[in-house]
Amino acid sequence: MSTFRGASVATRLRFIRAAELRASPWKNGGGITREIAIHPADAGMDDFLWRISAAEVAAPGPFSHWEGVDRVLLVTHGGPVHLIQQHTQRTVVLPAGQAFRFTGEEPYCSELPAGPVRDFNLMLRRTKAQGHVTTCHGAAVQRLAPGHWLWHGWQGAYAVEVPGRLSQGVLEAGDTLHLSVASGDCPVLRMTPRTGDARLIVARIEYS
Repeated sequence: MSTFRGASVATRLRFIRAAELRASPWKNGGGITREIAIHPADAGMDDFLWRISAAEVAAPGPFSHWEGVDRVLLVTHGGPVHLIQQHTQRTVVLPAGQAFRFTGEEPYCSELPAGPVRDFNLMLRRTKAQGHVTTCHGAAVQRLAPGHWLWHGWQGAYAVEVPGRLSQGVLEAGDTLHLSVASGDCPVLRMTPRTGDARLIVARIEYS
């Protein structure tokens, strides 16, 4: 993790490489998850404010119960996924690239009509944090408001630059760029595709 020169010491940038992520099996054996980032950094599953992960879903089955947690799910590879609300039987068909928000208390189960998938997950402690997930392709220049910003390499590769801050690098598929922007700071981020298929998933998190 590096601190921007000339900025508040609380504004930080970190590249999280795909090779750094450690795989762990789900409790029900239905897939594998890789934690990308969690806040606070030393938090566990019971006391995080927010958490981002990538998962490989190998088999259909129920979602875990998360009391007081809001979730955003986006399929990155494969799909569609059918999400079935077990009380109402309402079915949401989720193709790759479409984000779906739901509460951790809702009893959903998944079906995989086209086989195994991979997905991107954002979890937010409802009374402590709020956030959203979008996708991006092509070049982007953005001035960043305070909060946490995470850009996840979905496909291809991007060159990353924060002009004037001596911060730059390359974001490959599976890598994640995490910027924690301090109050009173407003760095500019420039993202330039290095491949024609380059696409990103963007998560922004603020505190309630």
